[in-house]
Amino acid sequence: MSTITNVPQATFSSNYDPERASQDLSPLLNANGGKWALSASGKGVERSFKFKTFKKTWEFMNIVAEECKVKKHHPEWSNVYNTTFIRWTTHSPPGLSEKDVLMARFCDEQASILGEVGSEESEVGKELADRVATEGGDCCVPKKKDG
Repeated sequence: MSTITNVPQATFSSNYDPERASQDLSPLLNANGGKWALSASGKGVERSFKFKTFKKTWEFMNIVAEECKVKKHHPEWSNVYNTTFIRWTTHSPPGLSEKDVLMARFCDEQASILGEVGSEESEVGKELADRVATEGGDCCVPKKKDG
């Protein structure tokens, strides 16, 4: 007898064609040989990256941060020593966006170039990223000016 587990379905941003989005996302997911998993909500993709040293991990994070400036998009992420947890999601409009998929692919490419030593599922940093994302509020909606 097999057990059915609660597997999230991808939820795409309203400005990302679902058919195209599914095609773009599919090769990244671990169910299809990729290294990313859907977040519990289905509105993001997430994974951990492990490098040999903290310095190499920091180099990876700096490269990703520079691309974030170019794409005007940021992750929910955390770092513990040689492991960085990254979640790509879009807050407005909510769901997985084309930028999330592009940035996930970019992260994979850069990790390979920098000599990633492990990508096994790891909970390192996930709880921290979850807490900060929750406590941080909606980072992507312009704040209203008082007065």
